[in-house]
Amino acid sequence: MGSNNLEEQALDNTLSAFRHNGHIAAISPEQGIKLLDSWLQALQGDPNIDQIKGQLGELRTALQATPPDDQYIRDLLLSLADKTQAVAEDADSEGTWTGGLESLSKILRDFGSKS
Repeated sequence: MGSNNLEEQALDNTLSAFRHNGHIAAISPEQGIKLLDSWLQALQGDPNIDQIKGQLGELRTALQATPPDDQYIRDLLLSLADKTQAVAEDADSEGTWTGGLESLSKILRDFGSKS
């Protein structure tokens, strides 16, 4: 996964949404859906990450469910955290992009670990 402008913007917007006064802030399902939409748009045309795009779509659907399946959402977040970390550590990843992905991985893992 290479960094392009849409991906960098999605990453910046996601990190900004979760950071509040130096702490990780909760976001609403609606905010999460908007962030997921921006990621799905940014990742269009990148066949190397179909599995991640699939899980982003699953998470989007899960956030819209009534009532939401909290355990399923947590499992998706943990899986996405692992995949995000793997992309950050990939030999082709470089620059500030990798640090942002590592931060995102930690945020996803934090939310996925909450009961």
